[in-house]
Amino acid sequence: MGTRWNVRKSWRVEAAVKIGINCGSGQRPFTSVFDEVQWVNVDSQPRWDPDLVCDGAHLPYPDEYADYFVLHHVLEHFGCGEAEDLINEAFRVLKREGSLIVCVPNMHELAVGWMSKRITTQIYMTNVYGAYMGSEDDRHKWGFDRNSLVEFLAGQRPWSHINFFDFRQIPGASIAQDWWILGMECRK
Repeated sequence: MGTRWNVRKSWRVEAAVKIGINCGSGQRPFTSVFDEVQWVNVDSQPRWDPDLVCDGAHLPYPDEYADYFVLHHVLEHFGCGEAEDLINEAFRVLKREGSLIVCVPNMHELAVGWMSKRITTQIYMTNVYGAYMGSEDDRHKWGFDRNSLVEFLAGQRPWSHINFFDFRQIPGASIAQDWWILGMECRK
């Protein structure tokens, strides 16, 4: 009787676990939460000690593998027209109804904040150019405001919904929230 219960319990746990990919995890790895979300931290730079070192546009996962694909302050590290393969890969590995969550500096809000002296020049320029920490991958190469991010995401794949991310808690995910951070959620 005990063995049967353990098997059934194991099946229930596996069925409840969601899979998340934190692509471009860098200094902000997400933590797996037993029986809720199993996170895979992916980064191209081994120095951040990710679970998987690789280019996020070429992941070793099958189609419809993940429930979440998070690009937390990642898109701004790609130049104009360079992130299409990354978005296509996110679409490929997401399950039906899965979420792509994208957070970037909101260049419009940052500019307004800088011009009104709400933020310092240092904070503004760090968000424009990136916080260089010894690698060219640290530099920002592009910026988005609300309209340009929606336009970019809508132009890549046939998402069923694109909405502002509500910054809800996702187990194990450490997603920064501030007035100058633009968050979007695309549902497959």
